[in-house]
Amino acid sequence: MFLGINLNKYKETPEGFQNIIGLVGLTAAIIFIFSILNIFTFGERDKAAESEKSREINTKVLSSLPKGRLNFFESSEGHKLSAIEYEAVCKNTKIVTQRAIMGANITNYKAQQLYTDNGNLIDKYSVKWDSSSKKCFAEYTIRALAGTSDTIIVSGEAKGFLKTSIDTRVYFIKNF
Repeated sequence: MFLGINLNKYKETPEGFQNIIGLVGLTAAIIFIFSILNIFTFGERDKAAESEKSREINTKVLSSLPKGRLNFFESSEGHKLSAIEYEAVCKNTKIVTQRAIMGANITNYKAQQLYTDNGNLIDKYSVKWDSSSKKCFAEYTIRALAGTSDTIIVSGEAKGFLKTSIDTRVYFIKNF
């Protein structure tokens, strides 16, 4: 009833006034919709800005490191990484070297045997930073022999890296 009365009054108003009311209503609806969308996407912008800032810091840290071996342990060979450098190198490393794979396989006889039998083939590898333990972990999957589905996943803490002129690579994996 109330809606019907107001609708009749609206129809009786001049056309110019109806257009203004429609325009104001449309503008209010657009502002409302965009403010709701802003609430949902505001957090994503913060994450993107934080990620960009982190990437900038990591790039600065990486560019200051010398080429060659980078270790997170005391060694006569290579540069010893600080905790901040270790995190930056880990987050920017995507490649696991052949030496790291061979070294990690020595402590895992089944992995060593499969790796040798399949012609040294790796299916995939990954390097991830674990923020809760503040450690870098590397993992790779040794491809199964032809006709079988037995793959072996070897994982461990990445303790050494190799910095080339192009990128950084995992050089030593502690998996025992």
